[in-house]
Amino acid sequence: MDIRSTGEDAYFAASNSAGGFCSYYGECFDAPSINRVYAVKGGPGTGKSYFLRAVAEAARKKGWRAEYIYCSSDPDSLDGLRLFSGKEGIALLDATAPHVYEPMHPGVREELVDLGAFWDPVRLAESRERIAALHRQKKEAYGRAYRYLSGVESMTHLRDELVAPFIKRERILSFAARLAAEIPRGRGFSCEIALMHSIGMQGRVGFDTYLAKASRILRIEDCRGAGQYLLDAFGNLAPTRGWRMRVSHDPILADRPDGFFLPESGVAMVICPEEECAYPHRRISMRRFVETARMHGVREELNRAERTRRAMLAGAEAALREVRPIHGELERIYGQAMDFGAKEEFTKSFCERIFGRS
Repeated sequence: MDIRSTGEDAYFAASNSAGGFCSYYGECFDAPSINRVYAVKGGPGTGKSYFLRAVAEAARKKGWRAEYIYCSSDPDSLDGLRLFSGKEGIALLDATAPHVYEPMHPGVREELVDLGAFWDPVRLAESRERIAALHRQKKEAYGRAYRYLSGVESMTHLRDELVAPFIKRERILSFAARLAAEIPRGRGFSCEIALMHSIGMQGRVGFDTYLAKASRILRIEDCRGAGQYLLDAFGNLAPTRGWRMRVSHDPILADRPDGFFLPESGVAMVICPEEECAYPHRRISMRRFVETARMHGVREELNRAERTRRAMLAGAEAALREVRPIHGELERIYGQAMDFGAKEEFTKSFCERIFGRS
């Protein structure tokens, strides 16, 4: 796992999951705190990420707070921004495939930003067949990756079924309640999705935002999947405790949380090995909640399921890495057809319209 420390409020709002591409765009960009949305259109290599980065920089110079939403397939690129100043909230997002975003009030709350206006369609038409072939190759590679990720999910569920009789669930519930009692009550429950991890063209990547922002870190050291029971129990207590929380979902098993961050108290609770947490933390070993000594009858099948899960994960990573040169070639073709000078002039005028002159 490549853990990145950007110094930004950085996370993902989509993932390549066992069920295919999973988007949390609605939860992220249609949040009550967002007043205006700019949906950015344009092909690969048209500078969408550079546009978003330029807007973020212009906003920061004017005192806006920025949240950076990175692409789950290419974590070097931005997929979106959330910008805040007082009660004003602005969002910008990459609205090209495969991202799904349905405007609620087009033309009123949402506005289209078309970077395709700066490409030469005649020049692109000359590469029509090559573009179509690259898109087919890309789709096929993603299809293989999703089949492998489905295998990861299947083997994880098999492990969970085998281990379930040996989990000390009542002890986990009691422990979660004790942990929750150590954290002050909040001013009212709310929940935002902000993913820490992704799996894409560069393998598995994570941002350390939850850990970097936390004043107290509870690091769950998993044992046979028991960490999920503790996270679920802790999360289920959040409404009664009135916590405002961010929730990170496992990128592959999208229905499962893999971490929480409570901004009011500064508490982060995450499942991760020690090498992924470079900050002082409290280690919570889940081994004490699993009756491993009684698992002799299922241990061989458990190990087989784990070997298969790892093989499926390696296959998914290999298939996703095949996408990288294909995507790079598409970016090159579209980039050659772009008038970046005109696009940069548009970017400057856009920022001045939104934030005023520097």
